[in-house]
Amino acid sequence: MRSSVLKYFSALTILFLVFLAACNYHIQKKIPPKAIKGVLDLTDWDFRRDGRVDLSGEYAFYWKQHLNPSDFSKPILPQKTGFIRVPGYWNGYEVNGETLHGYGYATYRLKILLNAQKETLAFKFLTMGTAYTFFLNGQKISSAGTAGNDRETTHPRYFPQVVEFKPETNQMDVIFQVSNFHHRRGGLWEVIHLGEEKEIQKIREERLCFALILFGSIFIMALYHLCLFALRKTDRSFLYFGVFCFLIMLRLLTTGERYIVYFFPNIPWEIVIKTEYLSFYLSVPFLVLFAQSLFPQEISKRILNLIVPIGIAFSCSVIFTPARIFSYTLQPFQIITILTIMYGFYVLIVASIRKRTGAFVFLLGFIVLALSAINDMLYVEKIIQTGYFAPFGVFIFIFSQALLLSFRLTHAFEIAERQYKELKDTYQAYRGEIIDRVQAEADLRASEEKYRAILHGMADIYYEVDLVGNLTFFNEPLCEMLGYSRDELSGMNNRQFMTEETGMRVYETFNKVYQTGEPSKTYDWEAITKDGSKRYVELSVSLIQDAEGRPVGFRGITHDITNRKQAEDQVRLHQEQLFQASKMVALGTLVSGVAHEVNNPNSFIRLNTPTLLEAWESATPILDEYYRENGDFILGGMNYSEMREKIPVLFSGILDGSERIKQIVEDLKNFVRKDISGMTQSVNVNDVLLSAISLISNMIKKSTHRFSVEYAMDLPVLTGQAQRLEQVFINLIQNACQALPDSEKGIFVSTYWDEANNDIRIKIQDQGVGISPESLPQITDPFFSTKHDSGGVGLGLSISSRIVEAHDGRLTFISEVGEGTTAEVFLPVKEK
Repeated sequence: MRSSVLKYFSALTILFLVFLAACNYHIQKKIPPKAIKGVLDLTDWDFRRDGRVDLSGEYAFYWKQHLNPSDFSKPILPQKTGFIRVPGYWNGYEVNGETLHGYGYATYRLKILLNAQKETLAFKFLTMGTAYTFFLNGQKISSAGTAGNDRETTHPRYFPQVVEFKPETNQMDVIFQVSNFHHRRGGLWEVIHLGEEKEIQKIREERLCFALILFGSIFIMALYHLCLFALRKTDRSFLYFGVFCFLIMLRLLTTGERYIVYFFPNIPWEIVIKTEYLSFYLSVPFLVLFAQSLFPQEISKRILNLIVPIGIAFSCSVIFTPARIFSYTLQPFQIITILTIMYGFYVLIVASIRKRTGAFVFLLGFIVLALSAINDMLYVEKIIQTGYFAPFGVFIFIFSQALLLSFRLTHAFEIAERQYKELKDTYQAYRGEIIDRVQAEADLRASEEKYRAILHGMADIYYEVDLVGNLTFFNEPLCEMLGYSRDELSGMNNRQFMTEETGMRVYETFNKVYQTGEPSKTYDWEAITKDGSKRYVELSVSLIQDAEGRPVGFRGITHDITNRKQAEDQVRLHQEQLFQASKMVALGTLVSGVAHEVNNPNSFIRLNTPTLLEAWESATPILDEYYRENGDFILGGMNYSEMREKIPVLFSGILDGSERIKQIVEDLKNFVRKDISGMTQSVNVNDVLLSAISLISNMIKKSTHRFSVEYAMDLPVLTGQAQRLEQVFINLIQNACQALPDSEKGIFVSTYWDEANNDIRIKIQDQGVGISPESLPQITDPFFSTKHDSGGVGLGLSISSRIVEAHDGRLTFISEVGEGTTAEVFLPVKEK
């Protein structure tokens, strides 16, 4: 198939090239001259013999001046800005050290010197950026749009035209007034042709004929493939190719000769340029979609999902913004197009190497399309002066793909016919066998009913799932254990009634059975019932295989061991409690001994350090006098001038460290103290909280400027120990102060009587740094602290938690990193 398609494609391409050469190319025997310093010398040029000439070269340039022919007849000639190359943009032209942008207006002037000329001549204009008025020998000859001095007075228009005239002298004075306030680029950007009127008209008619042939051919291809998609919607390649042809058809009408303005003379310029840009921005993603539908294994989904949104985004910029904005998107999209072309070459070369159907023909057509597209982009940027070749390249590409799709469709029909014949033969061969199978299925159904009756009568759970874990069969005990109806469980995935951890264990076990084919038995899996409670099960798993030995699912027996599991957990809990109690006894003995041994030397440090500090302060005047008389000297291995400032700091550090040792020992003793004496006191919670705040008021003032307390009225009296509760409140408020990043953050304390639950609640909320979710469950553990670097031991919250529990209450924490922490104490009110 590949060789026949290539043969037809090559033959038709050669014919088209011959046709193109006959109707679209004119070989000039003589190289035409160029304008130099605003003068084009054609005295040695015979239009009849040498053909038409391009009015290219250097034009006199008058920036921000719209000059009439009469302005050049005055004694004082207008000030010339310089000379500018035509065709080209005035963007980047320097005027008085300033680089011009696209917006502005100017006058172009060219003097043309002719030989004796009697025939009628004609100018051929395409488009200029973006409005102009043309004067010839002092007379206004033509215009496109309105060339004004600002955006309000300028009305852009594209209107290619041929202007005929009969020269009366051997010199022509050509003046263009050009304005642009609606496009990113301005100036005389297209080639202007001058030649005999008959030749110019002939060239125009030949190009029109060529364009209409292209337009009609592409239109028929677009319509044909869209109709194919309407008949066969499963093959999206027809849709993508049809839309691509339609977009190319629009681009053919809006570029080059811009034939759309002949069909619709009053069409707004903004609509024309939007159509031109949209036909380019949308054709690239539709071409990629078409290629992906033909070669899905070669084109990456990521690349496809990148190119298509980019094309849509650029198209939206065209739809929702004016041309003066969206015209700036052309160059970035040209770069994206070139990258897409490079990726397209890579994909098609790989597809050709893999011998994908039609890849080689697609590559040949794509080479022609890519070269013509790159040529047009370089021509638009005025890097080269060749002309628009995209219609030619697009036609070759579209024709090659239409030929390829036609062969693919023919091949598909042949396959369908062959499959129909094979299916008919297969039906005749299996007709007798189907009758036997019907009887066998009836017997199988009877056996299955018996099998189901046995399973539903079992006490244990029987289940069957497919390879992804969806329940396909089960008996009634499973419904009773999980609390779901049979209809709810049918088709449910087993992970829906498991925890995430159990789901991973299930996957690993089932995967092992799938890989080895060996049955497995597992224990202690958690199942979540419909009401959210947990059940524990043990189950067996074995592989289900079809008649050909291929795995199709899993089956097994499940036994509910929840009661046994709860009994085992209770025994384990009692053992842990006994072990914890023995540890606390040992820890209490150890702490008591350590406290005695540490407090004695620490007391010596605390008592003697002030005496040493007082002695230093008494000796300081004597040492200062010696220093003044004899200069600096060594004291304790350092200069006295340095030591004098450091010794008081060292003494202060010794006292702070000693005080810290005393506090740590006291915290250890409080932690292991099991009894809380005096639990029969009548406690007013508001009074205890007020006392705690008074004791640490200095710390609160240093930590925050926003501290508030709300005391609930008529709180009931609590039975407990006021001093120990005061210690809890102090610990919680201290922690809140230490958590604040600056003094502008606040601490808010309140009390509340929850009559429904018969408890008093004390809430301490801060706007501090918060506690991470990983640390929050551990903050009441002994010796856990996030402030070890600042001296924290990690016993304050542990002691507070034990004190609250001794009052039969509970202590909770809610925290979010960066937002703060809320600690809440719940103290039950007991009847006397």
